[in-house]
Parts: sequence; structure tokens; C-alpha cells
Amino acid sequence: MIHSDTITMIACTVLILMSIVSSFTSIFFRKIKLSEPVTENNGKEDEQTNDEGNGTSPVNNRHPAISVILCVHDNARDIERHLPAILSQDYPAGFEVIVVQSKGEDDTDDVLKQLKQNHKNLYTTFVPDSARYMSRPKLAVTLGVKAAKNSWIMLTEPTCHPASDQWLSTMASHCGEETDIVIGYTNYNDEATDFRRFELLQSQLYILREAQLRTAYRCEPGNLMFRKDMFINGRSFDGNLKFIRGEYDFIVNKFAQKGRTETETDPSAWMLFDDPTDKQWNNNRLYYMETRKHLQRTFRHRLSHAVDQLLLHANLLGILSAIAWCVARLVNQNHSTSTWAVGAAAILALLITAILRSLFAANVFKAFHEDIPAWKVLPFEASVIWRQLYYRIKYHVADKYDFISHKV
Repeated sequence: MIHSDTITMIACTVLILMSIVSSFTSIFFRKIKLSEPVTENNGKEDEQTNDEGNGTSPVNNRHPAISVILCVHDNARDIERHLPAILSQDYPAGFEVIVVQSKGEDDTDDVLKQLKQNHKNLYTTFVPDSARYMSRPKLAVTLGVKAAKNSWIMLTEPTCHPASDQWLSTMASHCGEETDIVIGYTNYNDEATDFRRFELLQSQLYILREAQLRTAYRCEPGNLMFRKDMFINGRSFDGNLKFIRGEYDFIVNKFAQKGRTETETDPSAWMLFDDPTDKQWNNNRLYYMETRKHLQRTFRHRLSHAVDQLLLHANLLGILSAIAWCVARLVNQNHSTSTWAVGAAAILALLITAILRSLFAANVFKAFHEDIPAWKVLPFEASVIWRQLYYRIKYHVADKYDFISHKV
């Protein structure tokens, strides 16, 4: 028979080891490769091409003329606030901005007319009212790409703005011959709650790391650059036009090839979203529940997150079970050495878990300029899976026709 002291020692050792091992599986420890600050040519000689954009002279292949596309629907106030920051980008190579409108009821037309007076590179087009049985956001993107004059497309959103006037220049520094897609970093502005900014940052760590190590899986909206001919020759959204949202995810998932996707995390290239309403926040998660069912490489992508969450919760469950066991024994007046030893090990394991995860996350927060208190890291990480379960339940009880444009 195994002596009780041996069992106690094993239990204490398992608790401590689990707290350490599970902490080192955190995505905040498995850091992504951060971009180096952009310098002239990034130390590389630029090769001349014949691309011309909007009357500009020939430009080099690492800073080509770019077409920026925004798809809008009743976004007059957003355009008024954010579009000037895009139009005023410091990008000598030349760029055009194409706003694709879906019919709405606000004064988007008036706002765009005012902006056109001072910005000759601003163009507009429309989604035809007759368009039926397909995703209007995806149709808007396709129309914008086809209308673009330049070989590189920057797809962004009317509800976000660039963090600096070097956004286009920094993203375009990756436009080499061996690159098809450039994924940039986005997050919410400081008005958003700590958890929303935390969750989006955590999501993008998985996305960016996968893009750097393997074949890119998807990307968050607002900061995606890709080749026009790749999109057109690949028949754009063919096969997923009926799904209302997921345009960024489908582009990356369909067209990304290993070694031909670049990531950009330099602060000068960030895009910052307005804090979404609760309805927008909920809808974004429900639409993604539908989208991911139709993406390739989903199992591999979700496996990493699932393992991280499994180890975290196994660790926390072990700690809580040990504490509950000790409390029950103390209530029954059992003050043995093993009771105190296991209790002390459980508390130590909890401290190790909280401290290590906070330290790992704090380093990432610093790199991404996020002012999130360290003490919130463990509760946020532990709550992610339960929030996802909540949205999964909402998705399963929702009408599935809400996620597609027609009933087929």
C-alpha cells in the first residue's frame, strides 16, 4: 500500500507541475515574430516595375500604387470621422480610395461629395439594387476590386482608422514578388472594454503565428492587403457568395499559400476600430460561427486553442479540487500534515499560474500598447471558453437562414 505521505507528495508535485506546464502553453508565451521598424527600403534594393497608379510615375515593386477599398452601408458618420485619415496617408507611390456603397438611408452621398472636393483620388461605385441571392458585402468587395486600377488591394472598414499616416507605406513594404497577401494587426480603440481588446489581441496572436509558421487560416477585418490578379483569377468568392459575412476570412483561407503570406505588427500599420455596440459584437461572433464551418484547415487551427484551454482548465480544476478537499477536511476537524501540505501546494500552484500568465501577457500587452491590468489576465483567459460556449448555444438556436442570403 502506498503511504499517505507519498500520495501527498505526488499530489503536491502534480499541482505545481501542472501550473507551470499549462502556463507555458499560453499563446502569450508562444510569441509571434514582431515586425521590425520600417526603414527606407528595409535594407533591400527596390526593383523597378511598370505599375502606374493615378498618373504617378513608375514605382518600385515594394511600394506599388495601391487601391484602398471600403464597403459602406449607412456609414455616413463613420466615413466623416475616419476616411480623411485614409485619404491623407503619406504614400508617394500613389493610391486611390474606392468606396463601394450599398443603398442606405443616411447622408453618405453628401459626405462623400464633400470629401471628393479636396481628394481627387477618392472614387465611388454602387452595389446594384437588383443584386439578389448573394452576399452584398462580398459583392461589394468584388465590385471594388474589379474597379481598382492598381495591382495591389487594401481592404479595410469604414468603422476603423489607421494609427498613423504611415499605415499604407508600412503595409506595402511587404509587396515583393514572392508575396500574395499581407495581414496587418487590428484592435479596438481605448473606449472598448478591456475584455474586448484582450480577446481580439489573443485571437490575432493565434492567427498571426499560424500565418508565420504554416499556411494562413483567416484574418480579422480591417487590415488586409492582397494581389488583384490573384483574387480575380481565383474567381473571387466563388463557392461562398451565399454566406452573408466572412469576406476577410474567405479571402485568406482560399488564397493563402505557405510562404507567400506576410504579417505586419508595427504600430505604424495598425488599424483601430471604434468600440462596437453590443449587437455588433454579438453578430460578429455568430457570423464567425457560421463562417468557420466552411473554411479549410479549421481543425488544425482550433486544435491549438483547444489544447491551451484544456490544459488551463485542467490546471484550475485540479487546484480548485485540492482546495475544496482541504476545506472539507478542515471542516471535519482533520488538521493533518497532508491536509495543510496539499492546501499550501494548491495555493502556490494558483499563484504560479496567475503570476506566470500575467507576466507572459504583460510583455505582449506592452508590445501592442494595450493598457490591460495584469490581474485580469487569468480571469479573462479562463472565461474565453465559456463565452464561446455561450455564443455556440446562441448560434445553434438561431435561424440558420439568418447567415445566408438565400434558402438553398
